[in-house]
Amino acid sequence: MENPFKYGGVVRGPHFADREDELAELEREMLNLSRVFLVSPRRYGKTCLLFNLMDRLKKRGVATAYLDLNAHPTLKSFAGALTVETSRALETNTDRLIKILSGFQRLRPKVSVAPDGFLSVGAEVLSPEADPLSALLEGLNHAERFAAKKKRRLVVVIDEFSDMAKYDGEVLEKALRSEVQKHQQIGYVMSGSEESVILSMVREQSRAFYKLGRIMELGPIRRDIYSDFVMGWLKRGGYRADLRDLDGIFTLGQDVPQNIQRLCYTMWEVARESKHVTLEVIDKLTEVIVRQDSPHYELLWQMATPAQRSLLMALSSEHTLSPFSREFMLKYSIGPPSSIKASLESLMKKSILYRSSDGAYHFADGFMPYWIGYLRRERPVS
Repeated sequence: MENPFKYGGVVRGPHFADREDELAELEREMLNLSRVFLVSPRRYGKTCLLFNLMDRLKKRGVATAYLDLNAHPTLKSFAGALTVETSRALETNTDRLIKILSGFQRLRPKVSVAPDGFLSVGAEVLSPEADPLSALLEGLNHAERFAAKKKRRLVVVIDEFSDMAKYDGEVLEKALRSEVQKHQQIGYVMSGSEESVILSMVREQSRAFYKLGRIMELGPIRRDIYSDFVMGWLKRGGYRADLRDLDGIFTLGQDVPQNIQRLCYTMWEVARESKHVTLEVIDKLTEVIVRQDSPHYELLWQMATPAQRSLLMALSSEHTLSPFSREFMLKYSIGPPSSIKASLESLMKKSILYRSSDGAYHFADGFMPYWIGYLRRERPVS
């Protein structure tokens, strides 16, 4: 039996760890064509949740279009992709799709032949005749009218919505709200892992998205539900395990779904021969993972300055004190605050750390603190 614990990509179907309540809640909202701002910390399975939601909606006859703002560095690219994806969600015939895209004033179809001989259809903003914001609004307006014509509900999912600021966010936010609030045939999920950014977009009265839709925060999966999921797969694979021992997995993974999936994947491989998951097996999982990922961590470590490395070492073992507190600076001989602030900002730009909505700083990779721990104790990590 292949390893059932998937991580690092989009996980769907039976391999997706139980989010039944969240899926059901989002499904109800989208069947009602609501607008939901979904926020979650990194590695909580947000994107996997969205793809499983779209799978469910398609079974209910709802058309879906997915866009990830990380994949679109410019507003021109986003405008073209949104128009194509919403049109393709409602029209699967390639010839008719090309004809539809040919009817836009500010966009033109872009057709290419894939290596397998199939046509790939895209769209690009006419330049310099049209500005990308006008093209985006034209695409959104068309999606609403086309869905009404087809008599179908359409759900548009925009992932990493917090990245909207890179497109001259303030002007774009106002224009988007003006268009989206008129839509009757389209439901929207706007999601992101930059919690503080999205929350400020929706909660601040001066922002265009203020009260445009409800906020849904994605938290950890309940341990009892996740334990049943893990134990179910272990039993199907012929593994023996004590349900109480699995708590160690959630503690090591800090209840972060992607961390837990990685730990379970490793646990399956470590115990593949014995088919017996013991506390000894669980205790060695982080060491196995940091040995496997050591070249990656070493690269990140080399990117950091000596001051940043000292801060990372302190943060890897500190779970309560703020890095700006006097106790933190005295305990780890780090300071002054201006130096700490500069190091934190640089480490966030390097995607080594991130800041959650409560103002706390976290490692983007939950296993890096374990690697630093082994490094600190001068244990081999490669």
